[in-house]
Amino acid sequence: MNGLQLSKQYYFDTARGELLRFFPDLYPRLAAGLVGNGSECFGYDDEISRDHDWGVDFFLWLTDEDADRIDDLRKWKQTLFEKTPPPFVRNRSAYGAVINVMTAKTFYRQLIGCEGCPSTLQEWVRAPEENLAMCVNGEVFEDNAGAFTEIRNEILHYIPEDLRKKRIATRCMLIAQTGQYNHLRMAKRGDFVTARTALSRFHEHVIALVFLLNKTYRPYYKWAWRAMGELPVLGRQIAPLLQQLALSSMGPENMYRQAELVESICALLIQELQRQGLATSDESFMTAQGEQIQASIENQTLRTLPTQYEI
Repeated sequence: MNGLQLSKQYYFDTARGELLRFFPDLYPRLAAGLVGNGSECFGYDDEISRDHDWGVDFFLWLTDEDADRIDDLRKWKQTLFEKTPPPFVRNRSAYGAVINVMTAKTFYRQLIGCEGCPSTLQEWVRAPEENLAMCVNGEVFEDNAGAFTEIRNEILHYIPEDLRKKRIATRCMLIAQTGQYNHLRMAKRGDFVTARTALSRFHEHVIALVFLLNKTYRPYYKWAWRAMGELPVLGRQIAPLLQQLALSSMGPENMYRQAELVESICALLIQELQRQGLATSDESFMTAQGEQIQASIENQTLRTLPTQYEI
């Protein structure tokens, strides 16, 4: 049972007809769907997900011109759920996401701090990547006015290329630092706590880089590895290698095998950086690619930031 599909079915089988009956004048300008926070919006919900903040629900999005009708629609939706309860009622926990009636601009402002697609470098930098992922996940069941989908499609076009290059350069540097340099050095010293920390950070930076190479927003860390494994560029190759690293025990007997896995992952990344024309260096230590990509950035502010600086 997938919460998104159950919600879509309830909307079309039950809610849509009632919307048309009670709000015939408003319906042509409404959008409905399930997008945003929650495992069901990524299609990752399972039996474990059902213990909290799971079940049938949907957003209704209005244009700014219809904002004065929000209260009417909220009361209608509450009555609908009481009179015709869905098969799985969503019970919101104290910290669960609110699935509500709001304007399209309000929805995006709450997630990324602006009422539409970011238009300046500052707005793009300020918008958390996991929230950008929540802007474009799930499904819009229907959008009669097109306003909600227009913003969504603009966000899907992805971040400015110079910002992508800056983030790629940074991830290259941090992959080299954590996986190629510090992991094995700390393991040789017998400091396996720090060696494990280095590998954990290496995992995070590799996953982030694969999303950047796919021009796809990385979701909340809980779903990042799983989502990465579904990506067409390197996802299916790198996901099992990271899995092997994660499952390997930390100790002298495994540290060289772990280092081999790290280098195999880096070789795949370097090959893809070259394929995309981002770097030409054949150096195996990924600082070389990071510095080369940083130097290719046109925006002076981004280009002159420290290469390892995360933005």
